Amino acid sequence: VEVFVSRCGSACPHPASAMVAIKSISLIALFPAAAALVHRPAGQCSFATEPDIPYFWDPNCAEDGMEMGCFADGVNTQCRFCGEGAYREVFCPADLWCEFDNPPTVPYYWDARCVPGMLACNADGRHVHCRFCGEYPYNGTVHCPDNLHTVAPEARCEFANEPSTPYFYDVTCEDGMVGCKADGKHLGCRFCGEGAYAEVNCPASLCTLPPSEQTGNPKHYWEPKCQQDSLHILGCLADGVHPQCRFCGGGDYESIRCPELSSY
Repeated sequence: VEVFVSRCGSACPHPASAMVAIKSISLIALFPAAAALVHRPAGQCSFATEPDIPYFWDPNCAEDGMEMGCFADGVNTQCRFCGEGAYREVFCPADLWCEFDNPPTVPYYWDARCVPGMLACNADGRHVHCRFCGEYPYNGTVHCPDNLHTVAPEARCEFANEPSTPYFYDVTCEDGMVGCKADGKHLGCRFCGEGAYAEVNCPASLCTLPPSEQTGNPKHYWEPKCQQDSLHILGCLADGVHPQCRFCGGGDYESIRCPELSSY
């Protein structure tokens, strides 16, 4: 288990950092082996000494820094501990902390419950908490937590002929679920949004929009009902390519409610 002892002392600019220090000291006494681990630096956090516990930049941390793991470096509210000890309930971004020599062909995530010898753990051969899930040979045995916290493989779907039905890679797919194994090879390859698969929501990632910080656009999502009636015209064809790609929730599109799968 990886832990961190705060070293900022009286220089900590926020009272939450003192709480981090107290918790961490008690943890380090219990898990002295943590110091042997090697980690990848993470962006905008600013530590005087690189900690042994995983961390990442989380823009969802509240300004008061009192959410679990936030204000980890004692400087930035959005700097957040994750995945170990007192912070094990905070998901770590697996793409930042797993380190593969070659891109894996199976989904993976950071599982704080992993111990040496547990099925699919130590997926990268370096970090015991890096864990494979979902696809063979782990289908039915190790379930991926969700699409937000799981990294999908780069080679996601392989069709002999490109289908007209929309599709995406869904790490939560299991044998027998509607639309899954769409290409006949990969369990996570899933049809969505129309016909027999209308009940499967397509993700906003099917839209081909540049990042919102470049355009200032509001959120968007995939709406299979676009242009089918008068209630589904405004905001459609958002990317100029797909009629189902629809703006929502802001500016001229404030009247359009953004669903859970919307994205910037």
